[in-house]
Amino acid sequence: MSLMDSYRLYSNLIKYQIKSKSTRDYAGQWNSYWGSISRTGKGGEVLWDNNPDRAAEEDIKRFKKYMDVNLPIIDLGSGNGRQTRFLAQHFTRVIGIDASEEAIKLARQESKAYSNVEFRVLDATNPAAASALHAELGDVNIYMRGVLHVIQKPDRKKFAAAVKSLLGQKGTLYQIELNHQALTYFRTLPGDSPSGLPMLLHKVVEHGIQPIGFKLDDIKKVYPENDWTIIRQGEDVTINTIPLSHGQEGHVPANYLVLRAI
Repeated sequence: MSLMDSYRLYSNLIKYQIKSKSTRDYAGQWNSYWGSISRTGKGGEVLWDNNPDRAAEEDIKRFKKYMDVNLPIIDLGSGNGRQTRFLAQHFTRVIGIDASEEAIKLARQESKAYSNVEFRVLDATNPAAASALHAELGDVNIYMRGVLHVIQKPDRKKFAAAVKSLLGQKGTLYQIELNHQALTYFRTLPGDSPSGLPMLLHKVVEHGIQPIGFKLDDIKKVYPENDWTIIRQGEDVTINTIPLSHGQEGHVPANYLVLRAI
């Protein structure tokens, strides 16, 4: 990417962040984003809305054996619920939660055929709300795909506290996150938007959402050793997008963790 293209990208990112007023207004940003979506799935407008065989099915091989399948599982940051519905084939009760009312409304519309799936609005940077949900559900497992990398650093301790509260004593967390090289990777793909990024990514950042990545070096800051046990981790993985304008999926560099709270 040329110097001029880099300037165009970062000036657009700054413009959208200023327009949204706060990079930490998660409910507002994601309501704005999901309210703009008219098509989902392959050929749709949601960058990460890939078929489960390119997403949750790959993940479940890494985490299912570490989870008590008799516990409910929460799909944290469920969006329109595509991966939530896949998890319903492997767990008795699945709850999709998202900060966005618009996302949950869409997920409910797309999940009417599933009797063991439900959806709730919840801001996972609010530990008190998480504690109230735990009081209702008891201990749960958590599946989290591509959420923490957009949680800004001042909110990550609160986010981890909320996750810990939901897990309780028996639950297990699986997370897969874009790493800090994700934006660099996207800049290598054909840019077909005002920012020079692929249009489906531009459609995210124009609502003020700021992906900052998650490095495995960040583990001790977010999940300190005195509060968490790492069961498994890896970084030679990708999060696959739906096909982009050049006809190919994006294979975005990522890492994953399987953890339990102490």
